[in-house]
Amino acid sequence: MFLALVAVVINLSAYSEIKKDDLSIKENIVSEYVNPQDTVKIYYLDEFVITSSVKETNNLKNMPNAVSVVTPQQLQSTQIESLPDLSSYIPNFFIPTYGSKVSTPIYIRGIGARLGSQTVSMYVDNVPSFNPSAFDFEFQDIQRIEVLRGAQGTLYGRNAIGGIVNLYTLSPLSYQGTRLKLSGGNYGQLSVMGSNYSKISDNFGVSAAAYYKRDDGFFMNSYTNEKVDDSENAGARVKFEWQASPNFKALLFSNYDYVTGGAFPYMHIDSTASSFNEPSSYDRHLVTNGLSLDWQRNGYSIHSTTGYQFLKDDMKMDQDYTSKSVFSISQFQKQHSLSQELTFKSATSSRYSWVVGAFGFYDKRTIDTPVAIKEDGMVAMQGHLDRAMQGMGAPLRIVYANDRIDLPGIYTKPSKGLALFHQSTLNNLFNLEGLSATVGMRFDYEHAGIDFSTESDGGDVNLQFQIPNRPMPSIFVEGDTLIEGSFSRDFGQFLPKFALKYEFSPTSVVYLSASKGYKTGGYNEQVFSEVLQSALSTSIMKNAMSGMPPGMIPGGAPGAGGSQATSLEEMLSYDPETSWTYELGGRYEMLNNKLSLTYALFYSRVNDIQIIKLTRQGTTGRTVENAGKSESKGFELSLKYSPLRNLSFYGDYGFADARFSNYEFESGEVD
Repeated sequence: MFLALVAVVINLSAYSEIKKDDLSIKENIVSEYVNPQDTVKIYYLDEFVITSSVKETNNLKNMPNAVSVVTPQQLQSTQIESLPDLSSYIPNFFIPTYGSKVSTPIYIRGIGARLGSQTVSMYVDNVPSFNPSAFDFEFQDIQRIEVLRGAQGTLYGRNAIGGIVNLYTLSPLSYQGTRLKLSGGNYGQLSVMGSNYSKISDNFGVSAAAYYKRDDGFFMNSYTNEKVDDSENAGARVKFEWQASPNFKALLFSNYDYVTGGAFPYMHIDSTASSFNEPSSYDRHLVTNGLSLDWQRNGYSIHSTTGYQFLKDDMKMDQDYTSKSVFSISQFQKQHSLSQELTFKSATSSRYSWVVGAFGFYDKRTIDTPVAIKEDGMVAMQGHLDRAMQGMGAPLRIVYANDRIDLPGIYTKPSKGLALFHQSTLNNLFNLEGLSATVGMRFDYEHAGIDFSTESDGGDVNLQFQIPNRPMPSIFVEGDTLIEGSFSRDFGQFLPKFALKYEFSPTSVVYLSASKGYKTGGYNEQVFSEVLQSALSTSIMKNAMSGMPPGMIPGGAPGAGGSQATSLEEMLSYDPETSWTYELGGRYEMLNNKLSLTYALFYSRVNDIQIIKLTRQGTTGRTVENAGKSESKGFELSLKYSPLRNLSFYGDYGFADARFSNYEFESGEVD
């Protein structure tokens, strides 16, 4: 797969320019901000954010890793309003549009996944999101965005095999004021945003924000003559920040986001317009809460982040994409996620800096994914059944008794995990000023399971005998079937990291790094519709054969054989995915820091890659399977030129060549 992203932006935003050389003697006129939720200290210099993360032992600007930082001025000048908009601004960063916000996969350097465990993790004010359905929301009062490309397993753990996205919102202690924004356009577009940031006292701040956004949609459904993709979004956020003492700060926030809208205008490849008869829509409620505590001690700091996220969404889709009643699907999910992280970090000014931490989480996801096979679908299934019986040479016809089969399914996927991590950086290695080495290690453990209880409804049949000169009455046979049970698995991984960095000057650095990434395994709930159809067919044949006279079918009834429990677990589960990423990069500033160039060369090798495949029926769902090995290689370039005050040119280019090196599938292996 080839991926190339280019972005060139002219920035005419007004902001104060302060030379970096003036920092030591004019610190009082620089925008300084001490924020416990993510940094020790931040300085805004020529729109570049210099920051030290609670986890990273190198400052963000000179860390041995490819990183992009997007400031509020850049968000405004480039009209970035949500995470997918970053695709046009950050090299080798891509979010495809699959229709609704239920599916927002992030691809970095050609590595990503639409289904299963996420490949790129996202944090909002240091609180992780456990479901890609929570990734796409409206940006409001964002303080900055950090995108770390490449495997980040050592400090961030599971599901950061492609990278990390960190979003931070404004602090009421560093900014006070009221913001209002109103915009509108054709197709019923309307957007209203408002926020207020206030200090109740010198050491206590409060902020509140809300937004509303809507549009009438852009595509017509030719069957209903109505718009397909209308949408309506609304949300609110509150934040409390308390500087209890010079050495202790607490932050509490709560975000709520609501989305409702129509379906994506899917259509058959030979069609020119959407035309479907079943209602299709997507609704989502998202709540994110976080509590951050920060203690500054003598020579080290302690940071705690507690997060809770609640997600509830409902998707309905006409899966045949036609005006016929073939089949439709629904997906309802409810998710509760609780996380806790505790880190101890040394002061970054010393020759040796370190960080140790622990992370734990509990996640419970309940999913209801009913599939309905309707009138036209039943006609097609009846044809398949007739041909099967003719092939067996049986003098009878099995006829479905209903014009609809429902394949309901309720599944619970609980998971919990624990991780311990450490990273050290030794500066002035071998007494060579500017040379540093970073070594990290993390042990990540997760227990994942699935509980299921699903039953087909409406699969009854009538046996119509076709024996010459021997009329026989039809026999009614029940075809309903029940599948229930539970499975669970344990996963564990060591995730190391190694890096060398050399700083030629405070503004020029080159680095070499190697890091391991890890993506957890799990279970496929969407495969149950296929399992139910197979079990239903087996049940129908078994019950039908038991009601027939001996010798009615030549050769006897076909048998299933095998162990259903073993085959079912193998069909449901998939293994973890691991990777190693090797990177050579650097940053240079020239012409009195007016010209800045950042580059990175990378190579990633992925083992047991998880891919998305349609079920064997090809219509009732998608599954995750392991498919061998892949590799991704390429480079990234970022250029910034500021010839005049308040005038900046940005250019970013990314190239990634990602492909299978060893593809395994059911019938064999291909190199």
